[in-house]
Amino acid sequence: MGPRNFASFESLTWLGLPLVLLGCQNDVSTLDDNQGNGRLAVPARNVFPSVADAMQLHCGTLDCHGQVGRNMRLYGQFGLRLDPKGDPLGQVTSTAEYDACYASIVALEPEAMSQVVQRAAPPDTLAMVRKPRGIEEHKGGQVVVEGDALDRCMVGWLVGQFDANSCTAVVQTPRPEPDAGP
Repeated sequence: MGPRNFASFESLTWLGLPLVLLGCQNDVSTLDDNQGNGRLAVPARNVFPSVADAMQLHCGTLDCHGQVGRNMRLYGQFGLRLDPKGDPLGQVTSTAEYDACYASIVALEPEAMSQVVQRAAPPDTLAMVRKPRGIEEHKGGQVVVEGDALDRCMVGWLVGQFDANSCTAVVQTPRPEPDAGP
């Protein structure tokens, strides 16, 4: 099955975008861009829960991308819940939360993401790669090293070479606690 095509990107509302993106079940899907002169490619939605789970553990805490005021929000089991009454650690991440995370990420830099997905630009074109790698200033500091499991998980997803083993390794490896000292 080939990429799905949708109505013009400008006609999508922020509330409707997650619903439209639910249809993005292939390795690469496309949306019409708002100038009518090309296609915007987005990474696979069907494998995104594994990527979101890995990112959430390192980036989605309540003091980072797991807070409402962030332009890239990560919702789910280990932080911000889509339902304001939801309890972190109370329930597994819901489909609606994965949809909201996906929409938040693909809407950040849609043209740049499309270039990365189509392999017309390197992954570090995206802030979501530059910042955690420490290439660009990041409030959370450097949280990945190029080539580590989280980096392979995210970048593989972006370029259509999803690496489930890397995503699983991130989820199964506890995040190191800061050294409290003597």
